[in-house]
Amino acid sequence: MAPAPPATSPTPKPAITRATFVQLELAGKIGLPEGRYLVREDEAERVMIVQELGAARQERRGRRRPRQVEPGEPGPVSVTVVTVTGERLDDESEGSAWLREMTRDRKRGADEVRAATRIVNRALSALRAGAGDPLVHEIGASRALAIRLGHGSGEQLAEGSWTEASELPRPRRGRLDDVDPQTRVAAVLAGRDEVHPAETLMLRARLDAEQGRQGEAIYGLRAARAALDEVPASRRKELDRQLAEIEKRLKK
Repeated sequence: MAPAPPATSPTPKPAITRATFVQLELAGKIGLPEGRYLVREDEAERVMIVQELGAARQERRGRRRPRQVEPGEPGPVSVTVVTVTGERLDDESEGSAWLREMTRDRKRGADEVRAATRIVNRALSALRAGAGDPLVHEIGASRALAIRLGHGSGEQLAEGSWTEASELPRPRRGRLDDVDPQTRVAAVLAGRDEVHPAETLMLRARLDAEQGRQGEAIYGLRAARAALDEVPASRRKELDRQLAEIEKRLKK
């Protein structure tokens, strides 16, 4: 009887030689340690690269005791740069064509940024759970100091650099732009109004839904519904409407 042929392991995919990328430049530290992280989505593989830049990190590292300070300008703040790779490319011309398409079609460009942001937030969600720290929060592209799309070699991307890139204009408006500090914010701070527990739970559920965490969103909405039923709310009709809208989105 002939011996069975030796088992063979699947051929590993070659390292990224050139790829598209989305890069987010964020103020301060977001919590993720510096390094390169392999990301798998269905059959696709990406890499997320986290770097911290700025003098503040070096100056303050290792200090354990308070020190006296004088009034003056704020100290330097570190910047976190997160690069998420996308499509693998054969050559520079393919990358240039992709970049032209992304900058010409704003919707496609926005979809690329949104996909990269969701990957970063997946990592932050895992960090929050692993560290048991509820103060680890997701990031949003509208809060980025800079957003770049481009392409580069594997070595370039590992260093936060690129062959060719375009910096997208910052969003003109965000959710915070619609807040009137003389109304709701002032009323809550003055004790004339309060944030109902259901509002916080619904916002969390909406974020979970946007980031693809369907299970968390469903349970969050159940908790929000229970809070509305158990805690009186002066804005009950408005909160019911908001809750119904989020539930409708989840069913699509």
